[in-house]
Amino acid sequence: MVPRDQSYDEEMRVLGVNLSNNGSICVVDDGQIDFYLEAERVTRVKRDSDVSKLLDMVENIDVVAISDAYWNTGTKTMHSTKCISKIKRLFPDAEKIDYRDRHHLTHAACGFYNSGFEEAAVIVVDSNGSHSDKGDECETIFHCKTGRRFHWKVKHKEYNTYKEGDSGEYATWGIGKEFDAVAESLELGECEAGKVMGLAPYNTHPDATRVQNEWEDRSVELVEKALATTKQKNVVLTGGCFLNCVVNYKLTKAFPDVKFYAEPVSHDGGTAIGSAYLSYHAPKIKSY
Repeated sequence: MVPRDQSYDEEMRVLGVNLSNNGSICVVDDGQIDFYLEAERVTRVKRDSDVSKLLDMVENIDVVAISDAYWNTGTKTMHSTKCISKIKRLFPDAEKIDYRDRHHLTHAACGFYNSGFEEAAVIVVDSNGSHSDKGDECETIFHCKTGRRFHWKVKHKEYNTYKEGDSGEYATWGIGKEFDAVAESLELGECEAGKVMGLAPYNTHPDATRVQNEWEDRSVELVEKALATTKQKNVVLTGGCFLNCVVNYKLTKAFPDVKFYAEPVSHDGGTAIGSAYLSYHAPKIKSY
């Protein structure tokens, strides 16, 4: 954890809340993680997005920051609405900050501040991030550094793009969606990219092996781009696609002079941590 500049920051207790898959909460107290918990550990529902029960476990909160993912629909939307109402009821005097349109930034903040680096390239790759006119973000490279405040600059971004019209179908997509597509074709279930990653080394499912090989190649390209655009030798890997230990291991072998940090909480649960860090270290975005 990079120590904050005590001459600038004041003591405060920040609650980060992720309302997406792997629903989670994180309390950052005076710049340090005090508490982190995922909803599924309490509800016993895999990747549960309902964090309402977790909110009763914390108190004395000065700021509440929420994160989300654009594609939350159905039950997840219901959970988000319920949890936001409960946040307002439990913490009426706390400042409210909304990072729901900064999905990759919250991933980046989580990985960067947990890495201990004072300056680094941060690569975020997942299935879907925040939505924009260009599509849904799927790859982002940030140049991050700390100081009186958290500073970041986007050096590269790719999107899952949509077909023309209102069909909602994708025209192009990144590696994260490709893992999802293979999981669905193998009838592994929704959001089961991790199972595809696990199957790949066995060479029993050609599509699983293919997408794993594609990701290994693409990860090298992204690190090369990060090194070229940020001039950094510290590289943080985060976002769900980096929950792939084979890729992470091969990157350390391909770039022996680079200091890598692979964020353990790279799934969406980590955005609660990132939201709390952002609220503590960075300018405020907006209220909800």
